[in-house]
Amino acid sequence: MRRRNAMLEALELLREAYPAFTVSQLIALLHIADEQTPLPIPDLSRRADMSSNLAWKAVRILAQSDDGPDLVRVRRWAMRTIVAGELTPSGQRLCAALDDIITEAVTITP
Repeated sequence: MRRRNAMLEALELLREAYPAFTVSQLIALLHIADEQTPLPIPDLSRRADMSSNLAWKAVRILAQSDDGPDLVRVRRWAMRTIVAGELTPSGQRLCAALDDIITEAVTITP
């Protein structure tokens, strides 16, 4: 029960901070947060199993939020024709808060 409540708590945190947050944006954010270096959009698209257009749209929205601070910074990657996303300090704080909520959850055992 606590695990489900933790998931709801995490989703409520997102909804409070960013009312228009979508699942695609959450998936993109979590993949970017999982990297120590900027994540190229083609890699995000492949890892998240989403089209390159959807991956780019999700990252662009995370980088230019109307609801709150930008969560992702977009910049040119090592290959100059490719852009990559990395967390901003606001994105790092949000992902840390989500991690804290989930870490406190009790694992469900079968």
